[in-house]
Amino acid sequence: MNIIQTILGARKSASMILFILLASMVLTACNDEAESIDEVNKQTVLVFLPWSGSNTHTGLLPEIKANLDSIETSIVGGKGLDGTRALVYFCETANSATLYEITFNEQKNVCEHTTLKTYTGHDYTTAEGMKAILEDMKSMAPALNYAMMVGCHGTGWTYTDSWEKYPYYAKPFSYEENDGSPQTRAYVSNGEDPETRFYGSVDDIKTFSTDIPTLVEAIKLAGIKMQFIMFDDCYMANVEVAYQLRDVTNFLIASTCEVMAIGFPYQTMFPKLANWQPNYTSAIDAFGDFYKNYVYPFGTAAAIDCRKMEELAAAMKAINNKYTFDETLLDSIQVLDGFKTHVFYDFGDYVDHLCPERALKNRIESALSNAVTRKACTDEFYTNLYGYGYSVKINKFSGLTISDPSQSSVVKKSIQRTDWYKATH
Repeated sequence: MNIIQTILGARKSASMILFILLASMVLTACNDEAESIDEVNKQTVLVFLPWSGSNTHTGLLPEIKANLDSIETSIVGGKGLDGTRALVYFCETANSATLYEITFNEQKNVCEHTTLKTYTGHDYTTAEGMKAILEDMKSMAPALNYAMMVGCHGTGWTYTDSWEKYPYYAKPFSYEENDGSPQTRAYVSNGEDPETRFYGSVDDIKTFSTDIPTLVEAIKLAGIKMQFIMFDDCYMANVEVAYQLRDVTNFLIASTCEVMAIGFPYQTMFPKLANWQPNYTSAIDAFGDFYKNYVYPFGTAAAIDCRKMEELAAAMKAINNKYTFDETLLDSIQVLDGFKTHVFYDFGDYVDHLCPERALKNRIESALSNAVTRKACTDEFYTNLYGYGYSVKINKFSGLTISDPSQSSVVKKSIQRTDWYKATH
């Protein structure tokens, strides 16, 4: 009995000690006035604007400045950002950049800039250089979630070392070749040919471009997984890119085709995305509404759930294990680029031509529907790869492109290096 009483007494003492410790912690927390969850920075968006020209050409600098103005107009219109901080990495010249924060001055009803750091050179094209920028973002604007908006030129999944001279590696169309067929409709030119944009530098691709695997490595080194990465660049909505990004971002927002030089409509898209709960459906709808009413009504965009890309790859592998593409059907597939030897084909239309089996089609169509959560396209897309523009009819649009059937030497040189190809063949 004495032993039992001793044990019970010990338990009561232990319980009392635990109660006192818990009460002390609660009182300490109350006295310290821990900040409200509403005051925690839930998301930091990095608007990443690398150099888009060369050492002698400013590239898309005027258009990028206009994009920044549109972002600030949206912030003023929304009376600031709710639970989000907006940082900008902006290359003013080929070899200098500034990282600054956009804040809203409620009294003056204007946006203001706070310089956080300056950079020289173009180390952002390397994994270590990009990692350093991302770590600066984390230390200067810590958040529960991070996201990126990339605005420059775009070359899709292709590798820098596969191009000899981009984009002139491919033979351009001649006016005589434009016979009015669905893929080479009449030129848009009404006295002018509006420009488009690419990821990396078109003027000096060897110096200023960044391969997607390099970006992925940088994000991993920085210990981040993005809520989303948006590429305001040409040709970035590829299955190859989306699959490569699967471990470093939840969503990819990008265009399958060339993006007009004016870029994405930030005034309406930015508020949908610069939120701790991004509304991808509304953002893509805002893109579609803008370009359907734009003076040059050409635009495609999609929101892709990269977490679903493994499912899509598995379905694609099942098809590739059983069927081989009939190259005589190549000209029947919807193209979504302006190269003479096409690089980017509509994913859904390619699969439809590749696979005759209904069960496998159902599987991959379901996986594609899960991956592409929202898409928008105009009746035609526009290309200006070679300095003169023309439009192409869009009959099929799945929101993603694939390069498997391409006969381009650039594709044949490097597609087997992609994670997507390795996972599906």
